[in-house]
Amino acid sequence: MSKLFTEITSLTKLALPVALSQLAIIGMGTTDVLLVGRANTDELAALSLGNNIWNLVILFFFGIGSITQALIGRFYGASDIEGLRSQLHQSLWLTLGLGILGLLSILLAAKLLLFAGFDPKMAIRANEYLLAIAWGAIPMVMLPALRGTLEAMSLTRAVLWINISIFLVNIPLDYALIYGLYGLPELGAEGCAWATASLLWIALFANFAMLKWHRSIRDLHVLNYFQWPIVRKIRATFLLGLPIGFSVLIEMSMFSGAGMMIAYFGPVAASAHSVAISIASASFMIYLGLGQGMTIRASQQLGANANEGALYSIKVGIMISMCLALLMSFCFLAWRQQLASLYSQDLVVINLAVKLLLFGAVFQLVDCLQAVCICALRAYQDTASSAKYQVFAYWLVGLPVGVLLGFRFDISGLNGASAFWFAMLLSLTLSSALIARRLILVSADSTRVNGQVYSSKL
Repeated sequence: MSKLFTEITSLTKLALPVALSQLAIIGMGTTDVLLVGRANTDELAALSLGNNIWNLVILFFFGIGSITQALIGRFYGASDIEGLRSQLHQSLWLTLGLGILGLLSILLAAKLLLFAGFDPKMAIRANEYLLAIAWGAIPMVMLPALRGTLEAMSLTRAVLWINISIFLVNIPLDYALIYGLYGLPELGAEGCAWATASLLWIALFANFAMLKWHRSIRDLHVLNYFQWPIVRKIRATFLLGLPIGFSVLIEMSMFSGAGMMIAYFGPVAASAHSVAISIASASFMIYLGLGQGMTIRASQQLGANANEGALYSIKVGIMISMCLALLMSFCFLAWRQQLASLYSQDLVVINLAVKLLLFGAVFQLVDCLQAVCICALRAYQDTASSAKYQVFAYWLVGLPVGVLLGFRFDISGLNGASAFWFAMLLSLTLSSALIARRLILVSADSTRVNGQVYSSKL
């Protein structure tokens, strides 16, 4: 019992600040939806469409850079500061290049959106949203290299304070830009985009400052003697992170893709989906934060060749996460009406969002299981398996089911927006089961091989 208590305490110290950081990040999006939803249903629909496209594109590049956390954790656990410094520098070069690609991709997507057949007014406003938020692409893609390094060195509280500060500044900035206060223009949904882009740059510089001057790591000089690009290391990091990017892209193609297809049913459906997915995303960020805490702790232990300890940390982390998911499921079922009412004053939007949240309540458990198992696999540097399983679950099963139910068949309770939420639930269930099975095999293999850590290859 004392061993379990010790592990829960150690894991909580790492994971709780990461989970709260993730909540602060998603809180910015939640603020956007809350303020725009109370202003105008049409603006909320445009925000939903634009934000879905932004997430679909930018999180692919973001995902590639997120491998930095696990890699830095290994070096830190092995007390290899020279290797840590080199990895950070090469990750920064990689993410800078990816950030520029992300910026160009968002600008292209904004142009193509106008010819995609959406409601013209909604498409124009979503286009303006994307043109504004595109300027936050570079810091958005570079942040996982900086933030992941701080977290991998156990400075999760430092990251938390940065993210909370950004979240708090976002509230008045959103309000001023959406409603045109203090002499600023009234920009509606576009105002959220400018606020987000500006604050992403501030977050980037804050993370740089923390890496350079935080008292705990100041003497390590991790940003000193900055290396020029080393193609071999950048390529290795890219290849290890690419499956994570694809994994995020596959999952976002289901969730953001569902949001874009739901937009074809009109502004009410798009707005209700935006409300429901915003609520569901908040709980997912908690699971993701706990999972990343597991990645950090397990990576540090694997770097020190403590394979059994890493496996025990993962088991405890999954147990804590699943208990939390049960609690969240109950909250969704009990208070879905009250939650939806916070985001909109349109009764039609609220009623549809409440219906969608029934699916959201059910998929809390499988959503949680998938998130924490993917994070655990990253500690073992198995980044490819999750993407393979998600291709099957999302693209070969989920999306076809959603399209057929949404556009071809008319089954009561499983039509319109509900069709795609049912498809998301089905996809998550399949994916989480397959990824959990993979984690069992990989972790067992790691503990059998003395001093060697299993590494999946593309």
